[in-house]
Amino acid sequence: MNKGMKHKSAAAEREAASFREPLAAPMTGQVLSVLFGLLFLFQCMILPLVGKAAMGGSGSPGAGPADTVSKNVMFFLLMLLLTMATGAAAFYSKWLRRQADGSPFPKATAGLLVLTVAMLLAFAAGLLKI
Repeated sequence: MNKGMKHKSAAAEREAASFREPLAAPMTGQVLSVLFGLLFLFQCMILPLVGKAAMGGSGSPGAGPADTVSKNVMFFLLMLLLTMATGAAAFYSKWLRRQADGSPFPKATAGLLVLTVAMLLAFAAGLLKI
């Protein structure tokens, strides 16, 4: 390796370390986890937007799907992706903290992230319309 490559490599490592340091702070992980929990709660609250009644109607004669089905689906998907991104950031923050100071594994954050991924898979497979 030449001298220029070593200099660029060291600079890249310092930049990565300066990015990871605030992300591994305990407060960052806690704030992201609380935000993730609130977004997951909101996601569960808007679940009926893409549920059976919205997609197929209420079951009464003449009732059909909601007029805003496409907007509902897009909003639900957008919120689901935002929730998952926040959960991944919270888990990554807590994972970095765990590597830095040996704190316990973030079981609650990981479990909620698994539930969010399961909800995305169920939504993509069309199982929420049943």
